[in-house]
Amino acid sequence: MKPHWHITAAFMLSAAIASADAQPPLKIASLHPVLTGIARETGGGLVSITGVLPPGVDPHVFEPSAIDLRAIVNADLILAAGLGRESYLDRRAGRAGASGRILSAGDMLPDALLLRAGGGGHRHDGHRHDEHEHDAHAHAPPPTRARAAAATNANARAAANDTGADSDTATAAASAAGADSDTGAAIPHSATRDPHSADPHWWQSVDCVSFIAGRIGGELALLRPESADVFARNTRACQRRLAALKAWAAAEIARIPPARRHLVTSHDAFGYLARDYGFEIHPLSGLSTDGEPDARRLAALIRLIRGKNIPAVFAENNASPRVIANLVSETGARTGGTLYADGPGPADSGAATYEAMYRHNIRTLVEALAPE
Repeated sequence: MKPHWHITAAFMLSAAIASADAQPPLKIASLHPVLTGIARETGGGLVSITGVLPPGVDPHVFEPSAIDLRAIVNADLILAAGLGRESYLDRRAGRAGASGRILSAGDMLPDALLLRAGGGGHRHDGHRHDEHEHDAHAHAPPPTRARAAAATNANARAAANDTGADSDTATAAASAAGADSDTGAAIPHSATRDPHSADPHWWQSVDCVSFIAGRIGGELALLRPESADVFARNTRACQRRLAALKAWAAAEIARIPPARRHLVTSHDAFGYLARDYGFEIHPLSGLSTDGEPDARRLAALIRLIRGKNIPAVFAENNASPRVIANLVSETGARTGGTLYADGPGPADSGAATYEAMYRHNIRTLVEALAPE
């Protein structure tokens, strides 16, 4: 009797495929709505996502409930905004026994994309202006898990190239996709950077979001290697959409003359956007919404708005409008509208997704600052 090894092999292959199909979705706990949206796009039906931070909630003051902590503890992958945003993660989730991998998004940004605190755009108080140079490949760690990372890096490079970012940034995204991957241990949270030295509002730059999408897609491929091609395909689609968003935003901002690119806001949340589009930023308070401007700062801003004839100032969805209203009454500038600083808004806001939020902000700036 002839051996039926080919039949046995076919049977084993079919069984393996059936087993892969039968695997439950990867459980993801997302600690920021922007990350929730990225994970949903890159993971598709292969992931089950719990959005711990609801859209429209101020992340500066958020504390997770017991139910939220349970979702974090049970997750295969925890997505954090990073750069000191989730101080509760080590303080509460660690004690609760969280053992899933942690992808701390802001802490993974290469130096070419990361904005140091006080470094984005021109500031009226004399801080430096960062040029947005892309040399990210020199800063990204190399891939370390051979099988999944090799396939993921090639796909991530193709995905990053689709964004319209230059080749160095694409290389960095691909190389970074395999970092910290030798074991199933958690990725250290805020392990390599002082969170107080960097601006945590990285989602205000489409380039940063595209980079993080590549990292999330790569991480999903490492957790579920047999689905790496699906994650890579989803990531490429996500990054193509982000590239189109970036191109649209640049064309819209071009309608604002450089001399009118002054951004007066409630707190210092738009440094990345200012860097990308050449704005001078004049925040009333610092990187957190829990700060209040002092009288001297308020007086200096009033003089600045009058002296430069700045036509509009902007409120924020999570900040008190009181101080902005005072600026309007003291200077004659008008309220330019409300910007979303810390992430998408609730479902009925018209800014419930990252793309909707970003388009809302750009349109609001253009309508208020472009010449009529």
